[in-house]
Amino acid sequence: MSNIKTGSSYTFDSFEVTKANSQAFEKAKQFAQNADSKPLAIFGGTATGKTHLLYAVKNAIEQNSPDLKVILTTTADMVSVLTNIISSGGTAVQFREKYLQADVLLVDDIQELAGKEKTQDELLLLFNAFCESGKRFMMTSSQKETGYEIQDRLVIREFWGDFAVITRAYIHAQFESNAERINQRKDLLHKSDQLCWQLMHDADFDIDAFKSYYKDVWTYFGKYIGLFDMDREDLRIVCYLNRIDTMLHCKTPVGLNSCEWNTCILFTHALIYTISSHDYTAYRGGFFGNGVLFIPLPHHAGTDDSLEITIDEFDEWFQKFCEGYQRSKRRMHRLHWRFD
Repeated sequence: MSNIKTGSSYTFDSFEVTKANSQAFEKAKQFAQNADSKPLAIFGGTATGKTHLLYAVKNAIEQNSPDLKVILTTTADMVSVLTNIISSGGTAVQFREKYLQADVLLVDDIQELAGKEKTQDELLLLFNAFCESGKRFMMTSSQKETGYEIQDRLVIREFWGDFAVITRAYIHAQFESNAERINQRKDLLHKSDQLCWQLMHDADFDIDAFKSYYKDVWTYFGKYIGLFDMDREDLRIVCYLNRIDTMLHCKTPVGLNSCEWNTCILFTHALIYTISSHDYTAYRGGFFGNGVLFIPLPHHAGTDDSLEITIDEFDEWFQKFCEGYQRSKRRMHRLHWRFD
C-alpha cells in the first residue's frame, strides 16, 4: 500500500491553502501544535480537504510528540467496532474505553451517523469524556446544519470549542514524484493508446488483452489514487477510458460476440464510474477506499441494483455477466421465434 493510501503524504506542507480553506488550515495547525487545544470541528462538502487536514494533524503530532497516542478513525469504523463489541457480549463502556486510550482522537465523516441515534449517543458520551479529561479531539463533517438525522450537539457550533467551514472543493498540491507510479502510468497510457487505435481501425479485439489492461488500470488507481491526488496525467487515462467506452458503444469490435461486447461495455462504464463518482468514492469506498469496483446495473433500470467486487473476483464476474447476456439473448431469440 502506498504512502498516499496510508495518509503519510497528507501533511500541512502538502496542503494547498486557498481563501476557501485558510481558516480551517490555520485552526487545524494550531490544534496539532497546542496540547491545550479546544475540540475542533471542520465542516465542508465532498473533496474540500477535510480528510487531508485530519491526517496532517495526526502526522504532525506523531512527529513532534511521539509519546502521544493518536487514533484516527471514521464513523463507519466506529459503528463497526461498537456493533462487534455488543454482539460479542460486551458493553458500550468497553467501546468508549477503547478510544479513551488515545491522547488525541480524530474522527472523520460524522455525517455518516445519520439515523444511528444510539451510536450518536455513544459518540457524544465519548467526546464529553475526552473534554473532561483534558484530551484533544477533532472531527470532520460534510453536514453543518441540524435536521438531517444528526443530533444537534454533534453539528451545532456551540458544542465545539472551535470550528471552521471550508466553502469550496480542495485542489491538492503535488506530492513528491514516485518513479514506480510514473512508469506504471506511462505503460498504461501506451496500452490505452493501442487499444483505442485497434478499436478505431477495426483490428481484431483480443478479449484477454482487454481484461489484462482493465485489471492494470484498476490496480493502478487502487494503489495510487487518493481522494485528493489525481493529476493531469491520471486524467489522460480517464479520457482514454471514455474514448474506449464511446467506441465500444458505436459497434461490436471485430472478434467479439455480442455477449462479450455487452460485458466489456458494462465493466468499462463501471470503471469510469468508480473512478469519477465523488459520491461513491467519498461515502462508499471505491478506489479511494479498499479498491472496490462499483458496478451499476443499467439493465435493471429504475432500481438501486448494483454490485461491488474486488479485483480477485473480476474474472469470475466477467464470465458470469457474459453468460447472463447469453441467456438473455436466447430468451429474446425464443420470443422472436414465437411471435414470428
